[in-house]
Amino acid sequence: MEHQKEGKSLVRELGLTQALAIGLGTMLGAGIFVLSAFAVEDAGPAAVFSYLIAGTICFLIALVISELATGMPKAGGSYTFITEALGPLPGSIVGPGNWLGLSFATGFYLLAFGEYLALIFPIPAQLASAGAGLLFGYLNYRGAKLTGSIQNIIVLILVTILLVFVGVGFFNIDTERYQTMAPNGWGAMIGAIGLIIVSYTGFEKISTISGELKNPERNLPLSITGSVVLATIFYALIVFVLAGTFSHQGISQREAPLVEAAQVFAGRPGYFAMLSAALLATLSSANAAIMASSRISFGMGRDLVLPGWFGQVHPKFNTPGNAVLATSALGIMLSVSGKAEVLAEISSTLFMVSYALLSFSVIIMRSSRPSWYQPTFKTPLFPLIPLIAGTLSIGVIFTMSPESRSAGLALAAGGLVWFFVWVKNNAKVGGEFGPLWERERPLEEIIEKAQEAAAPEKNEIVIPLLPRSDMQALMYITEDLVFYNDRRSVIALDIQETPPQISPQDIESSKQTEKKKVQQNPRMKRIAELGAELGIPVRPMMRAAHGWASGIVSIVESRPNTELILMNWNKPTSAANIYGSPEKTILENVRADVAILRPRRLQETVRRVLIPAGGGPHARLGLRLAAEITHSDQAELTVLRIVSPSPEIELEAEKRALDHLVEEVLAEDIKAKMRTKVVVEKDVVSAIIQEAREDEYDLLVIGASDEWAVKSLLVGSIPDAVADQAPCSVLLVRRHEASSLNAIRRILSSIRGWK
Repeated sequence: MEHQKEGKSLVRELGLTQALAIGLGTMLGAGIFVLSAFAVEDAGPAAVFSYLIAGTICFLIALVISELATGMPKAGGSYTFITEALGPLPGSIVGPGNWLGLSFATGFYLLAFGEYLALIFPIPAQLASAGAGLLFGYLNYRGAKLTGSIQNIIVLILVTILLVFVGVGFFNIDTERYQTMAPNGWGAMIGAIGLIIVSYTGFEKISTISGELKNPERNLPLSITGSVVLATIFYALIVFVLAGTFSHQGISQREAPLVEAAQVFAGRPGYFAMLSAALLATLSSANAAIMASSRISFGMGRDLVLPGWFGQVHPKFNTPGNAVLATSALGIMLSVSGKAEVLAEISSTLFMVSYALLSFSVIIMRSSRPSWYQPTFKTPLFPLIPLIAGTLSIGVIFTMSPESRSAGLALAAGGLVWFFVWVKNNAKVGGEFGPLWERERPLEEIIEKAQEAAAPEKNEIVIPLLPRSDMQALMYITEDLVFYNDRRSVIALDIQETPPQISPQDIESSKQTEKKKVQQNPRMKRIAELGAELGIPVRPMMRAAHGWASGIVSIVESRPNTELILMNWNKPTSAANIYGSPEKTILENVRADVAILRPRRLQETVRRVLIPAGGGPHARLGLRLAAEITHSDQAELTVLRIVSPSPEIELEAEKRALDHLVEEVLAEDIKAKMRTKVVVEKDVVSAIIQEAREDEYDLLVIGASDEWAVKSLLVGSIPDAVADQAPCSVLLVRRHEASSLNAIRRILSSIRGWK
């Protein structure tokens, strides 16, 4: 890909036949010689349908992978696709999971080869396994072309033997064995899918060598989908012959079921031919697994999801030499241990997780539309195919044994631990999901609508008459909000501070003289006069309380109709001014939306309004208020988005997301004069101030940041700095959310795997 060049590229030297051979060589391998007997024992002849269904699921996934592979023809396979789309957190789960899964499978294939070889020669199976591992590790270390050529020969011989097996066996089967297709019920047929689908993982391995494939635009989709179709046909025919040769009862207890089946209708020549096929199958599987898994670890090393040692290219052979060495060594050790089969079965759970994430990845890539993503093959019936493929992949996991699912979750948890230990501080990739999430904020609309549906309509604006309040400026803002929605009412609230020792009866007594106190209160008289001048009825309210902040919070608690608290701030936003102030205490505790005005020569008629909008809950409230203000004054509204400089920045995507935010947040009846603008600038505060100065705005509306709860900040470091430096009036906006929802936001922000 152009957007992220590798330090040294792998040589493109593999053709279509070699790519098909890699896929078929893995699929027509140890899986069919070992797992087919277990499937027939569980499902009977209906195991044929298990393979057909598994093949259909994998074909859908192959369509998804074909698009991703032609859009990202780089070594690494599913790890690369998922990391580029979703970021290093999912990549740190899928990458190590797939790498270890393939390494476990390598050990299993080598072990199976040793056991089959021991049927011919009197040598220890572990010794034969280690020797084969060393041989194919060396060949992969030297170069993919050499191993690709050998793979072609192995697969050609293997396919020929299996074709003869099917052709001869088809005319020698016992048809009576098919009278009961599903002796253990059709549920057993579905359950067998989870057992045998790991045999299909070879098609995905083709994508791991896409960086070495000639003409990847054509050869990748043909080889990926073609290998699935061919393997499915082979599997169905082979299982059909096997189920018609032996009874399903106890078939898995046979030493070599397919080899023995060949002996039934072809004698000793058939036995040795099929035994040779088994040896070739396990060897080709081991070779393909070493090649594919080393490319995954190479891709992770390149992106520093694993240490950079894994991502080094051999200076002479142009191969991922270190990754090959590590993968081969791990496979050999597992083969010698004799436990690789169990570990390989467990790893199939992670393969299904990988396929589900791949399906989600293609949706993300299509949605984000980065300029560098130009797939020559596109998944048909989008997004239906990816959604079906992802759902079925998750469904397959539930057909597996509880032990396999539990072990898969343990491996996923290990990937999470690795992310926090290493990846989070070292990885060089960010993925498209993080920027897309930041741009689109897909959950915000859902959360907002859910909150609106759960809460009654509110239409009361409360103006606390705090000392030094600029009542004229506050009423100018209130006028616009009431003009937009004439159902709103305005409450002017003044607090009479009462000593702590006063009794509740005395406080109640002070309330009884409220009317008289209102008439004698100069602040109440002034705001009532302003309301009359602007045509806004203002309801005065005086209450006694032990403090301004506690009184306002308590009163708002008792008035569930409160929509907005509108306050004033006339001081610098220093920690000394903020900490312990009534305004900050109200912000921290009141269960209502809050807007704080920092006035600077604000006039009754606002001509131009600026709002920086990132898409969070506070910015969304600010956007709505800004639009209401500009609608009332027929003013011009500029919605600004600031993005940090980056080689991978997508300005068109940012502009589309900003336009979508405006359309989503603003009701159709808000007819403000509006424009959207995207600015590239590292310093957010400087970019906002520069925009405010250049276009001479009257009002700047800005939402609180995630730091608003910090006691030394008013609504956050960036909005506080903007309020101090802006050349115009600033309206700081904080939306009220339940504490549990706010905590979830902070947790998601802290653990997300993108930058």
